[in-house]
Amino acid sequence: MSVHELAKQLQNGIVPTVLDVRTDSEWNAGHIDGAIHIHGGQLQDRFAEVPRDKPVTIICGTGYRASIAASFLKREGYEGITNVVGGMTAWKAAGLPTTTDTGD
Repeated sequence: MSVHELAKQLQNGIVPTVLDVRTDSEWNAGHIDGAIHIHGGQLQDRFAEVPRDKPVTIICGTGYRASIAASFLKREGYEGITNVVGGMTAWKAAGLPTTTDTGD
């Protein structure tokens, strides 16, 4: 899915689980409000934190790590998995909003 499609879904109240699989430093520099953060290298140990009852949209820096995470989730039986093309690089280039709030 494109960053514009994801932004439109979020603006229209269609709220998939946005899973950000980037590093802590990338996450802390800015992420999509409401996203959950699980570093891609930890995902296989943290599947229980990813809801199974709604679509999951995965984002990383450019799309590569998200595609790997999508493969892991599909292998675990998750459905409705999408990857954001261009990742946060495309999101920021499009001027879409980010937050540095960690929700703590």
